Amino acid sequence: MKWYTALCNSRWKNTVLAGIYGIPLVEIALAMPHAGLVRDPTAGVLVSFAIAVGTVWRERALLPYSAISVAGVAVTGHLLCTTVACYTAVRKGRYVLAAILVLVSLVFALVTPEALTAHAPHPEATVSGAAVIVLVPVLMGYLAKVNKKMAELTVEQQAQEALLQEGRLREAALQQRERLVRDIHNGVGRQITLMVLQAGAIAVRKDASEPVKERCRLISEAGRDAVDALREIVTLAKTPDPADTPPAGRRYVLTDLAPVIGRYRSGGHLITINVRISQSPPDPATQDLAYKVVTEGLSNAARHARGAAVSVRIDQTGTEVIVTVCNQAPPPGSDPLPGTGNGLVWLREEVQSAGGTLKSAPGCGGGFVLQARLPGPASRTEETA
Repeated sequence: MKWYTALCNSRWKNTVLAGIYGIPLVEIALAMPHAGLVRDPTAGVLVSFAIAVGTVWRERALLPYSAISVAGVAVTGHLLCTTVACYTAVRKGRYVLAAILVLVSLVFALVTPEALTAHAPHPEATVSGAAVIVLVPVLMGYLAKVNKKMAELTVEQQAQEALLQEGRLREAALQQRERLVRDIHNGVGRQITLMVLQAGAIAVRKDASEPVKERCRLISEAGRDAVDALREIVTLAKTPDPADTPPAGRRYVLTDLAPVIGRYRSGGHLITINVRISQSPPDPATQDLAYKVVTEGLSNAARHARGAAVSVRIDQTGTEVIVTVCNQAPPPGSDPLPGTGNGLVWLREEVQSAGGTLKSAPGCGGGFVLQARLPGPASRTEETA
């Protein structure tokens, strides 16, 4: 029955019904030309054709269509003319109109039974047949209305179930996020705090040399920066609803690179930096990305090429900002420190989402080059325009 369902949902259903309905109407008008009140067969054919054509627009013009159907009963003398009108009126909830159609049809059958079925053996058979012809469409229209209502209730129930499922998934996401925040606080936060305390304890020892104290102070500063970053991550992760906009994090500018580079230099890294910025500096979003590219490059160099020289170059052109971090090959015998392996991946996604590109590749002599091309003020203006 897939074809029937497709036909019911098609825009051609009324046209098909009009053709199917019009054939028996015209045949009855031709077979029984003197059954109605009008003894002209041409009138019967014309009113039957009008009813069939009106079936196409019966839902939008139900009152005129019902009037034509009643006229068809009087002209042709057959109650088949009002069946579709009765069905449509009940299905659309126009019960008063349906009652009028049924009442007119049955009254006509009682007043002129000989006009309905000329060869009926008994008037009772004519009346019972008329009742069947009129009431069956009423029953079918009511069933169609109930079926439509059930379909609407089913759709509404499915929508409510989808909302409940979405709510359960959102609640599960919130619980998972809360567990993540707790694990970060209990794990990473406590370890960083312990690291800072140990470094501070070593820095105040009288027997510690100045280089050791300086290294401990660097560890303490790095630990405090890590705690600040961790606090920001926890704040972002504790957003009440995953659909809500999380609070905006801190945006760095290029001047924030000075203390970072100073700490790496104090840790034994030889870092050279060359910055060429035009009179109109990059916008805050570009400076924040440039900061992240430089810090990621320095962090990778510190983990994988400890003691190697690092060069940082930031060039601003008319349309873009080019950030390049290049480190030389690590000294022999140095062991790389482990990392998560996600830093470059996340940074590349962030740069690409801003309309830039990020490339990372081995450099000459066993080194490593990280280069980002970020959109400058001119390109952002063109995109906005």
